[in-house]
Amino acid sequence: MKSIVAVAAAGMLALGVAGCTPREATGTAIGAGVGTGIGALATSSWGGAAIGGLVGAGTGYLITKNTYRCWKTNIFGHRYRGWCPK
Repeated sequence: MKSIVAVAAAGMLALGVAGCTPREATGTAIGAGVGTGIGALATSSWGGAAIGGLVGAGTGYLITKNTYRCWKTNIFGHRYRGWCPK
């Protein structure tokens, strides 16, 4: 059963990343890794890890898809490159 969940999660991640730009694919992979870790720690089960990975992958994809590089100014007046929402 554990291997089925792992294969299903990997397949869903691969399908989600198939049509992405490299930046979106990276965001999706990072989100999936963080979500899997949090899900595994929170539930101590494979199912929780799989669900956390899927939620994290979706969140990572949405964040990277809906942001762009922009110039920002901090409270000291220094300009820097950051990420802004679309």
